[in-house]
Amino acid sequence: MGWRIGVDTGGTFTDVVAVDEATGQRFVRKTSSTPDDPSRAFSTGIRELLDEVGVDANEVSFISHGTTVATNAILESKYARLGLLTTRGYREMLEVGRQTVPGDFGDITWWIKPPRVVPLEWVREVGGRLDFRGGEHTPLDEAGVRAIAREFSEMGINAIAVSFIHSYRNPAHERRARQLILEEHPGCFVSISSDVIREYREYERTLSTCLNTGLMPLVTTYLESLDQRLRDVEVDARLFVMKSSGGIIRAADIAPQPIAAVLSGPAAGIVTASYYGKAAGHPDLITIDIGGTSTDICLIDKGVPNMLTEGRIDIYNIKTPMIDMHTVGAGGGSIAWLAAGRSLRVGPQSAGAQPGPVCYARGGTEPALTDAHIVLGRVSPYLLGGAIRLDVAAARRAVEQTIATPLGMTVEEAALGILDLATTNIAQGINVVSVKRGRDPRHYALMAFGGAGGLNACLVADALGIRTILLPPSPGVTSAEGLLATDVRADRVITDVQREDALDITRLGGEFDNVYSQVRDDLEREEFDADDIAISAFADMRYVGQAYEVRVPMTILDGGLSEAAIRQAIKTFHRAHDDRFGYEYEGKHPVEIVNIGATGFGMFPRLRLAAAERDGCTWEAARRELRRGVFRGVGEVDLPVYERDLAPLDTPLDGPAVIEQYDSTFVLDPGWRAVLDGHGQIIVSQLEPVS
Repeated sequence: MGWRIGVDTGGTFTDVVAVDEATGQRFVRKTSSTPDDPSRAFSTGIRELLDEVGVDANEVSFISHGTTVATNAILESKYARLGLLTTRGYREMLEVGRQTVPGDFGDITWWIKPPRVVPLEWVREVGGRLDFRGGEHTPLDEAGVRAIAREFSEMGINAIAVSFIHSYRNPAHERRARQLILEEHPGCFVSISSDVIREYREYERTLSTCLNTGLMPLVTTYLESLDQRLRDVEVDARLFVMKSSGGIIRAADIAPQPIAAVLSGPAAGIVTASYYGKAAGHPDLITIDIGGTSTDICLIDKGVPNMLTEGRIDIYNIKTPMIDMHTVGAGGGSIAWLAAGRSLRVGPQSAGAQPGPVCYARGGTEPALTDAHIVLGRVSPYLLGGAIRLDVAAARRAVEQTIATPLGMTVEEAALGILDLATTNIAQGINVVSVKRGRDPRHYALMAFGGAGGLNACLVADALGIRTILLPPSPGVTSAEGLLATDVRADRVITDVQREDALDITRLGGEFDNVYSQVRDDLEREEFDADDIAISAFADMRYVGQAYEVRVPMTILDGGLSEAAIRQAIKTFHRAHDDRFGYEYEGKHPVEIVNIGATGFGMFPRLRLAAAERDGCTWEAARRELRRGVFRGVGEVDLPVYERDLAPLDTPLDGPAVIEQYDSTFVLDPGWRAVLDGHGQIIVSQLEPVS
């Protein structure tokens, strides 16, 4: 037994959680992020927490990390300069892209295609071609590959993406091209599409490979920095990185595939939400992770979030397994402003970590959502237990001068308006993952976390008719905690399009055996025993003629992929399609299998969920102060402020009230009742109106 540590790097703070494997006891620490070198805050947070808890560095056995390095590089286009090598005749693949434009067609007046990851002048073609079955049509032009590698070397391009047509069926040409490039251009970063993702759709596969290649130098350098920082604090522990799919991977193994970690931090928060939701008896959840810039939203059914095989990061559609999340530009730093001088807006612009909201006193002049909360008395004039002081007067002046005076209203009315708009933005985002997919949000509990999640939880629940809210024990570090509640994950996928009325069972069975063996080998390399490995099969299916697939589980019978298993999976597809889209064509339209794959988990021993100990605690003893607060429909009230660590268990508290802790603040609005359960979660329910 030892200690596990999770470190999640955010834009404003880097969060650290340490868990004693023997007792399940958790300790948290937040330290300011260091955007110029995120590894600095990584090691600082670990060192500060170890010193605070009194744990020796050699007692740490496991570190898991959620990072925004890859995400920020894509958002800011700060990936490495790279070249692309593709099949002759396909040089303009990235230029053509998909013939779609954003939004509704009727609303489009003009649209500029986003910049390409690789400019056309750095794309090279080479002879050689595979047919759609993976057979060699034309041999690879090896001399041409060597010449292109030397040309890129002379140009100073040290990262090269390789994406050949139909290589998802046969990676031989790509693997040989990589070998030739490295012979001619040693030290070059090379990424081949068949390693990034073995699925069809040439544009998305090529785009994802290019982004992966561009991220490789940056992520490799970052991981080397982390390794050095851990040595500096004398920690010798296994280091893992969270993937967008909600599983973790050895840090050394993420360097060749950094695209898999583009949603590293938010995915970890969903893992924690599932964990605590089940513990509280609410496996059906809608989660809102509200940070400084945005709100990440996810819908969880029966304790399991929906998974995507393709997602969108900024302007790019990326093919990599990821948890299905929707992001809206509403966070604590979202700026309130007037459109045309008279129409109130909130976000998507954010004050970020620097300068931050006006109340941070770091040079910000535009009021943010956090400034509105502090004007209304919902936030105390400090953060992190007093480590950061907030300027209430400056926040009030900013709201008054920028919003209230131009609109002819009081400062409090302006602040309430800012909260209303932010709430509407978040509620609309929740409708995207619920109502638009046939889910009624009223049938789910709302789990709020992130630094600002508790500030807006009751407002969002009221807007959607949700009657139950959950707040985990440490909402502000939920993503960091999720890094310790997951397992090593390996995914393998092969594209083989087959209609249900012309299935080649033998070929599909061989392909399943292939992906199954690869997943097992991946996990055995991580030194997991057979008893600690769980592997499941799946298939991506669609109706013939559709351009999108639905992933369904595939039951393996008698140790292999049988026709019975495939037929059962097809029946499951009909049900899943109806559940997601509201209709199905069973018996009316043929189905085709597009991809077959396997997902494996190397399972760590489950951490204990520590019981909260609050003997003798009362709400009266937990009350720290009574201050002025303002709520819509109620007006000005005396607002009691309680310390969560001193709050009693199983004792109800009616709003309005504020419950504070080191890493976050929860505002209990009028009409809501809160109670802490045996694990220290806050369970909030809506009071029945008095008739």
